[in-house]
Amino acid sequence: MSKGPTFTEDQVARFYGPAVSQPDLIRHYTLSPPDLTLIARCRHDHNRLGFAVMLCYLRYPGRPLRTDERPPASTIEFIAAQIDSLPTDFDLYLEQTRRRHSAQLQEAMNLRPFGAIPAQKIEDWLVPHALENDQLNHLATLALGECRLRQIIVPPIGSLQRICLRARVRARRDIHRAMTAGLSASQKYQLDQLTKAKDENGATWLAWLRQFPESSKPSAMTALIDRLDHVRGLNLPSTIDGQISLARQAQIEREGRRTTVQHIARFEPGRRHATLVLICTDLRTQLTDQAIELFEQLIGAMFRKAQGRHDREFKADGRAINAKLRLLVEVGKAIVVAKDTGGDAFDAIPQVTTWDHFRQSLAEAEQLLRPADFDAFEILDQQYIGIRRWSPAFLEAFEFLGVSATSPLLKGIDLIRSLNRSGRVGVPQNAPTSFVRRRWAKYVWSDGVLNRRYYELCILSELRERLRSGDVWVKGSSTYKSFEDRLISHERLELLRQNNSLQVSVQSDLGAFLNARRDRLQERLSQIEAKAKSGDLTDVAVEKGNLKIAPIERTTTAISDALISRLYALLPRIRITDLLAEVNEWTSFTDHFTHLRTADTPNSPQTLMAALIADGLNLGLTRMAEACDVASLGQLAWVSDWHIREETYNLALKRLVAEQQRLPLAAAFGSGTSSSSDGQFFQSSGYGRDSGRLNAHYGHKPGVKFYTHISDRYAPFYTKVIAATASEALHILDALLSHQIEPGVTRHHTDGGGVSDHVFALCSLLGFQFAPRIPDLKDRRLYVFDKPGNYPTLENLIAAKIDIELIGAHWTEILRVAQSIRSGQVTASVIMRQLAAYPRQNGVAMALREFGRMERTLFTLDWLEDPQLRRQTTQELNKGEARNSLARAVFLHRLGEIRDRTYENQQHRASGLNLLVTAIILWNTRYLEKAVEELRARGEVIDDAMLSHLSPLGWEHINLTGDYIWGNENELVRPVGELRPLRNLQSRASMIKPAA
Repeated sequence: MSKGPTFTEDQVARFYGPAVSQPDLIRHYTLSPPDLTLIARCRHDHNRLGFAVMLCYLRYPGRPLRTDERPPASTIEFIAAQIDSLPTDFDLYLEQTRRRHSAQLQEAMNLRPFGAIPAQKIEDWLVPHALENDQLNHLATLALGECRLRQIIVPPIGSLQRICLRARVRARRDIHRAMTAGLSASQKYQLDQLTKAKDENGATWLAWLRQFPESSKPSAMTALIDRLDHVRGLNLPSTIDGQISLARQAQIEREGRRTTVQHIARFEPGRRHATLVLICTDLRTQLTDQAIELFEQLIGAMFRKAQGRHDREFKADGRAINAKLRLLVEVGKAIVVAKDTGGDAFDAIPQVTTWDHFRQSLAEAEQLLRPADFDAFEILDQQYIGIRRWSPAFLEAFEFLGVSATSPLLKGIDLIRSLNRSGRVGVPQNAPTSFVRRRWAKYVWSDGVLNRRYYELCILSELRERLRSGDVWVKGSSTYKSFEDRLISHERLELLRQNNSLQVSVQSDLGAFLNARRDRLQERLSQIEAKAKSGDLTDVAVEKGNLKIAPIERTTTAISDALISRLYALLPRIRITDLLAEVNEWTSFTDHFTHLRTADTPNSPQTLMAALIADGLNLGLTRMAEACDVASLGQLAWVSDWHIREETYNLALKRLVAEQQRLPLAAAFGSGTSSSSDGQFFQSSGYGRDSGRLNAHYGHKPGVKFYTHISDRYAPFYTKVIAATASEALHILDALLSHQIEPGVTRHHTDGGGVSDHVFALCSLLGFQFAPRIPDLKDRRLYVFDKPGNYPTLENLIAAKIDIELIGAHWTEILRVAQSIRSGQVTASVIMRQLAAYPRQNGVAMALREFGRMERTLFTLDWLEDPQLRRQTTQELNKGEARNSLARAVFLHRLGEIRDRTYENQQHRASGLNLLVTAIILWNTRYLEKAVEELRARGEVIDDAMLSHLSPLGWEHINLTGDYIWGNENELVRPVGELRPLRNLQSRASMIKPAA
């Protein structure tokens, strides 16, 4: 048990300090009539006031007033006002009287002193709470609260610390005992073996299990399966004792993941075995997900390789094909001339070439001839040998389950397994084939016989597509599990409907909802039809069924540009280290980076900030240790392992965003209720599996995208690493539902990458207005409830009627999907990925598409009518683009490349970058406010409307490179919280003509 100091001075002050804020004073120190009667018995004002203060202290925080202790002024004033005394009367309150009053009040209030028996009872009471959360700060708060409820004088800090530590130790032993109760002696021995050396190099078995292969090669698949087989060989239970919450299990697992194998080996047996059980249970799930993801990539690579070889072979034959075509053209021309002049076609051929040469050319052309379909599938079987290097082990390693429609595919998988085990080559003619699609059919059946190669490749390809869509899932997987398992139950949905507790933004009654939508859509169509016919749509014309929209004009002026330049010229120059330290003075955001195990705040905020900068600037811990003067590599690595994680990044980001949003200047940028999102591509330095996939839009180098949401006040409140090939539309709602920004965003803008009918549908269901800039809007058709002919001017823009029967047939499932997302049962990106997967004949997906078409039509009509909507969308998207420019400038080290292989480390880079960018935006906003005040103090007139053109995204005044040090001996000592002086650039400013 730890004997050192556990609680910080701030925590002790919070535990034992009196109420100070107005709400706490009212709650704890409002005196009742019996209190006033008891106080009135005292003689003299100073005794009455001291007695009242002692009474309040015994009630909260639950202790007597200490010797020579003077309560805060606000506390004395609040109490004195209730008994008509002066706060200065407290100065006459004598120590001897304090002790007497304390004893009298403890007897009158039936308060018991703290002793061994109360301590044991409080400890016993704490243990069940420590099973859920054993952070000492949390346990101490609970213990003090329980003492007050039981009318026990709160214990001194030493006793409180011992109670909490003992309760934590007992709870952890209970947890370890519950988690290892079902383990046999053999299993415990096998778990201990994980901490032993695997080979002569000294690497342990556990280290080997943790080292996932990074490449997208067959050897990586076999390595993953080897590790999975080793974990499965431990025969650990699939679920842990139900008394232990999932959150508590996750915390223990995270602690174990960040602890070295050598330290785990030194744990006492119960803790060691429990930690290893959770690590292996998590590894079992991770390895399963990684193997399935790698399977998808390997099948995708199979098609790419076949297509690439097909293209190369055709290109290699290009010269010969061209020669044969030229000869054919010459011969054809000669025959046509002979036909037109009445000559003999056979005599015309020798005029071009000899018959022998012509025969030889025909034979060579026949060799060059490609199948009529000209399809890369013709050579797909050449990839079979490479696929067989891993596919038998892959199919044996996992149990696939699926909906009834996938039964033939699952039977086909079972057949391939049995053929692999028996060594047979041929496929039985009664093999299941109903899953074979038309494109595969002619290759799977070769001369009426099933082709083993194509049959197996077809099964693997179809398995990949069905895994993506969710029609097939994998036992033991977290990512690839049943669509049904992701949603709330039908019973839960029905209960919510009966209680009117559905968290959706539409009427749950289908008839009422559709009637309201029908009336709204028909009304808007009639309005836009009339305006289009009369030509009253601003900058929009519908001529002969063709839609034309004029581009948005630039709203900034030379005057506003000059003002922006002058304001930025006043901002002080600053190092990134000092900027982050100053922002921490304002927000204390580093306090959110608590220790994973103890929840303590960092001992050295500067060491933490150095690690954050290493993430944000893409510098890395090794080079940061060389460049900074506050910490060694070991110290940076330790604080990174135990204090920096996605949870703490999110809390710190939320604190910075809240601070920036409340600044008066931020209100000039926007209302705070709109946002936009955009993906930013970052190239990776290698071709590892976790480096991302190739996206031709960004060139021929692999990489990932940082998908970031930014509010209309320039606060980047969410960022997420996604694959370079991933659809941005899938991830829009994840951020809007993350509660990283207050007040909540109600309107969201994206560019073309985020447009999807499913997004329109889910945004409407969840209460968000989706306002994207739709590319090629003239080609996006409208949908109506009635006849398209009712709107002759818009008729060519209308595709069809909305299928309300389809929506009605799946209305309950639509509500179930929306409620599951809103309640956090599943993330929107996971559900949307499955709904958008191909192939999927899923009624819910098609019904949501119809719903989305209806919402998209309503939005398109607003877009055509409202030029302000078009302008605002463009402005918000421009904010995101400008933010990306700042992020690109900040992420400058290592050539701006992502060199991390795992998703967790890539997400740390993205989160560190976003935190640093947000800190710069907050710092700029506050100093731009001061610069505006400075110019106004000089007598310059700055219209508030001009400030809307200002942006806190400049970085010319910030030193992002060099030695990363804090402070400077030559700098003036600045009081904490006070802003730096602005730059005195009057001579430079005089060169710029002031705004008229």
